[in-house]
Amino acid sequence: MIEHAADTTGRVRFATFELDVRSRELRNGTRRVRLQEQPFEILKIMLERPSEVVTRDELRQRLWPQGTFVDFEHGLNAAVKRLRAALGDDADNPRFIETLPRRGYRFIAPLNGGSTARETTITPQHQTEIRLAVLPFTNLSDDPAQDYFSDGLTEELIAQLGTTGRGRIGVIARWSSMAFKGTSQRAREIGDTLRAGYLLEGSVRCDGDRLRITTRLIHAATETQLWSESYERDLSKCRSMTSGTLSVQTDVASRVARSLALELVPSAVSLQATPTLAGSAYQSYLKGRYHWNTRGPEGLDDALAHFSRVVAQEPTFGAGHAAMARAEIASAEYYREIPRVALERAAVAAQRAVALDPESAEAHLALGDAHRRVRWDWRSAESEYAHAIRLNPSCDPAHRSYGLMLAALGRSDEAIREVDRACELDPLCLIALLAAAWMRYAVGDYEHAIERCRQIIDVDPGRVAAHRQIAAALLQCGLRDEAIAALETSLTMAPDDTVALAWLAHARSIAGDSAAARTLMQQLRELGRYVSPYNLALAHAGIGDVDMAFATLDEAFVDRDPMLENITIEPRFQPLRQDARYETLCARLSLAAHASA
Repeated sequence: MIEHAADTTGRVRFATFELDVRSRELRNGTRRVRLQEQPFEILKIMLERPSEVVTRDELRQRLWPQGTFVDFEHGLNAAVKRLRAALGDDADNPRFIETLPRRGYRFIAPLNGGSTARETTITPQHQTEIRLAVLPFTNLSDDPAQDYFSDGLTEELIAQLGTTGRGRIGVIARWSSMAFKGTSQRAREIGDTLRAGYLLEGSVRCDGDRLRITTRLIHAATETQLWSESYERDLSKCRSMTSGTLSVQTDVASRVARSLALELVPSAVSLQATPTLAGSAYQSYLKGRYHWNTRGPEGLDDALAHFSRVVAQEPTFGAGHAAMARAEIASAEYYREIPRVALERAAVAAQRAVALDPESAEAHLALGDAHRRVRWDWRSAESEYAHAIRLNPSCDPAHRSYGLMLAALGRSDEAIREVDRACELDPLCLIALLAAAWMRYAVGDYEHAIERCRQIIDVDPGRVAAHRQIAAALLQCGLRDEAIAALETSLTMAPDDTVALAWLAHARSIAGDSAAARTLMQQLRELGRYVSPYNLALAHAGIGDVDMAFATLDEAFVDRDPMLENITIEPRFQPLRQDARYETLCARLSLAAHASA
């Protein structure tokens, strides 16, 4: 019975979903998912026997008992189709419900929502995942400045485990794991929050030149320690080594990843070659990653400076070039300069990274971003994103970037699946949740977009991008005053935010206040720094100045404005779509097939 898979409250959890058997409700995060009676019963029946085949005849007997006259085949197919739609599942590439032709169905996702949840059996036929969270390693050294080392070790372990156990171990991404830095929460509570069956925790102690790293694997539901290991290194020897010597951190992470994978899924282990790097260059790399993970653009300058030192000292270190490429792409996205300049640097760094380390998921992710943003080469970008995901299925930024590109290409079902996968891998990451909000906005699901934005704002009221995004969705719902209020709120937190100013000019125009819109446009011109031409075009479109809108969109094309790829899915550009210049622009972007969207 389903009670074997449910916790004491009658709930069954899988991925980001929770089925409440008693109240007969299905939820995805905080959102209630509408599920009709027959799809609900099919899901309930399959959850009674996870990983086992439920035959079509069994379903007929349970759903349509003897004496019921109905077209059973058509009815069952339709009910399963509705269930898949509710779960965002794909029959050709299932995450939850596997079809066995002419036999029945099987629920293939792991159940890990409570202390009595039974683990789904992992077999070669069903590539289900064990979910693991690498908690932030504790810095036990006297020097708080060594936090960058312990944080870097956490990040390196996440990356190593993502590749070592690919397809078998789903590794929770960094943002969600780091939310528990210094926490006093119990293992069971953390596991429930992250939907993780296992936790890896540890500590780093540096005493002079002696470094000691301790690691422990915890079963979250029972809070029992399954495995532990300690590693000691002499840093004085490492610092004196020449280029080509293994870094302490990467070496230890590689050993831990292999031991851990052997403990969880012995057949999944494939030992990766450990990169080589001189001590001082690796210190710069760690510091660069530390600043890179600072919220928003604040740490970007420091990250770029450290990554520049890395590639100058160690020009054959592929991870340094990959990190440099991704930081340059972020610089373009934040409009810190003309995007084309940063993106061209990113393309060079990404190509170098892939040449040096063809097995690096981050390198292929960066190259995919470069193909997409510099050349509008969608096919090559898709190939690189898919390659990155094959190398590390737990690479949430690859899923997120791939999803955003698929949305621009009008492939909305695939796009939503990829972005939701990123959210599943990093459930507490507000960046992933914001991408999910944008995705719903892009496909016209404005109410869901608003709901996601409100979730973000509840957690972080100062998240300017969430206020901007909710304003765009409110505007499409006809709630102009609320949209304007949201943008004005964002500007109280970031008065010189050029994106919010341009969007407010557009909203003011739509609300009939063209004078206020033109005042805002003048304010933008007086800022004396680069302003995204794509967002200026939005403002001109709102005012009704079509010629200026197309002129600034031409500038956006030349400047390689990262937002320009959304031209066919952004509803605020609807007034331009009957103009021949719109189709010409879409053709230049290789988006002609979507010009009438």
